[in-house]
Amino acid sequence: MKSSGVLRNGVRSLVEGCKRETRVTSANTAQHGHPKVKMCEGCGRIRGRAARPLLQRKHHTLSPIPRKIHTSSIPQSWHTSPAKPPTSHPTTLEPLPEQLRSIMRLLPHSVVVCTSRQPGPTGGTRAMTMSSFTSLTLSPTPLITFNIATPSRTLDAIRASEAFTIHILAGDAAGASVASHFTRGNLAGHVLDGFEGTCDEGGSSPVLKSEGVMFALKCRVLADTAEGGLVRVRDHVIVIGEVVEMIPVSGEKGFGLVYGDRRYRKVGEVLEHE
Repeated sequence: MKSSGVLRNGVRSLVEGCKRETRVTSANTAQHGHPKVKMCEGCGRIRGRAARPLLQRKHHTLSPIPRKIHTSSIPQSWHTSPAKPPTSHPTTLEPLPEQLRSIMRLLPHSVVVCTSRQPGPTGGTRAMTMSSFTSLTLSPTPLITFNIATPSRTLDAIRASEAFTIHILAGDAAGASVASHFTRGNLAGHVLDGFEGTCDEGGSSPVLKSEGVMFALKCRVLADTAEGGLVRVRDHVIVIGEVVEMIPVSGEKGFGLVYGDRRYRKVGEVLEHE
């Protein structure tokens, strides 16, 4: 029957697609030592991008792979690999949003982890990795800013508690490991499960204490603006925070972790004027 043929072709295409996805994932992991991650070019939210096959073969049958959404007990191995040329090549043949996406992938962005605490009996620590963090001004008090795509549980916690902590990550494998952990989401309040470090949850703005975290900036949402330090722009919210304390964490020295062309990166060579 014609419908049976279509069904067989559809299943065959799905299985072949899964095979290709598995091969690509294996090749990426073997070459780079970690799965790819992706960033929202709008807010810099970084999410894990480990491609996973939808189906697997077992005794010549197809069965679904159970998927853990939040955490993994298997630590990821991170290492430094030689520099590679950009894979992003902007072209005017693409739609304008894709042109901008490609251009932003050519620019390095700082990588930080933001934590906050959702008040109430069903609350808890919320956290996310982002690359839109930057300073805004130093006087009369130091201000920082970043933006978050909505909806966001971390943003909900920031709005409710009016406080958050920005963690400056080391530009090495330890920093990349911390950044990767907090790309997994906040569902069910298990954001700290599997985290190889401690978290001071005594206040409304938790502080991560781990190798790979160089400094923590305790902040409060800026209150002396009409918007209350939270400015909505389309599907994002710009957060403006006042830094109230700097906390040294690991004592590591060096530049912080950056993100470019869908990879965590270290700051490299210096260009000097002769």
